[in-house]
Amino acid sequence: MYLCRPIRLREALRIISEEANRITDTENIPIRAALQRVLAEDVRSARDIPPFDRAAMDGYAVRSADTLGASNEEPISLKIVGESDVGAPYTKNISGGEAVYVHTGAMIPRGADAVVPIEYAKSYGEKVYIFRSVPSGQNVSKKGEDVKKGEIILRKGRPIEPYDIAMLKKIGIPKIRVYRKPLVSIFAIGNELVESIEQLSEGKIVECSREIIMGLAKQYGCDIKDLGIVPDEEEKIISTIKNATKSSDMVITIGGTSIGKHDLIPKIIQRHGKLLFHGVSIQPGKPICAGKIDEKLILGIPGPPVATYIAGITVMKKAIESMLNYSREIVIPKIKAELTRKIWSRPGVRTFVRVKIEERDSRYYAIPIMITGSGVLSSLVRSDGIIEIPEELEGIEEGTTVEVKLIRYTFGAKRS
Repeated sequence: MYLCRPIRLREALRIISEEANRITDTENIPIRAALQRVLAEDVRSARDIPPFDRAAMDGYAVRSADTLGASNEEPISLKIVGESDVGAPYTKNISGGEAVYVHTGAMIPRGADAVVPIEYAKSYGEKVYIFRSVPSGQNVSKKGEDVKKGEIILRKGRPIEPYDIAMLKKIGIPKIRVYRKPLVSIFAIGNELVESIEQLSEGKIVECSREIIMGLAKQYGCDIKDLGIVPDEEEKIISTIKNATKSSDMVITIGGTSIGKHDLIPKIIQRHGKLLFHGVSIQPGKPICAGKIDEKLILGIPGPPVATYIAGITVMKKAIESMLNYSREIVIPKIKAELTRKIWSRPGVRTFVRVKIEERDSRYYAIPIMITGSGVLSSLVRSDGIIEIPEELEGIEEGTTVEVKLIRYTFGAKRS
């Protein structure tokens, strides 16, 4: 029997969010080392971007009032007094009746307030003829148009992306303060488990689900401590957990979470700490449990690899988001696709369906692979994405447009 009544996924995620140990330690690091790290404070710009008015296209910087009435039939003649290039600006003021040739991105000379595109102008010697009037501000990128001095450009709790690093460099910030990476200790449980095929003997299997959790935890921003494989013995399991809690922010066990004789994790958490829940109404992955020992969050994740993966992208993901003080959830990319056949699900259970994606006639199609079979790792390897069926539904009809959470991004080629 489950030690607690299985709860819905949304309730499990709420509990995990409340109970996860928030990281408060921070460090100041160079921006090039900050990819996917989480900001520990707001970042304000110390300067305007662009720092001056600049040309949005090649043409002639002019006083807009000087172009009033210009047309193909009656062009207006202006005197060319110089040129403004990127990195080599024209430094004098423009007076009435004057124009300066400007390159895209170059500084607009003082006195000018608009740019006449080159296709509406024709130069002859020191003169340029303007064939169309321009209003003030036309074809000019104003100072601070991109970012204003003092503006918050990145907020606390945001993971840093490559374009964020580009912006930080542009505004002259060489280092930022980020939260320390959580350290997560991970181990698998089972007398039948071995580390490699060289150790196989009758009745033994190679442990592989640990690789899924370690990989996901790294993707989500954690440092990993791999504690290997521990046998189905309560003393060795609790000893491993207690040693791990001394240095880790969270401990994840894989296997031993169901209701069999050797499924010890929920009982161990209940005896030595606080059991938060045992069982979540999802398929695959129902035997997830969570608790606290020595004030550290303990996640008990089921051992079958597909169930492991679903637990990783739901409950573990929420724990890491909460630990790292994410201002918003880690978004898993999604696409829309047409379901190629009906899929069934049980009411009250959130069902995760593995699908392949095919592209035909510029449309995506989701081909169900498996709903059951949480131990069939190949079904995950052959999949491109996951469809979630909400608890209130009993399935999805063929032809329905569904949302697919992508688990790999190289898909869509036509398959024979």
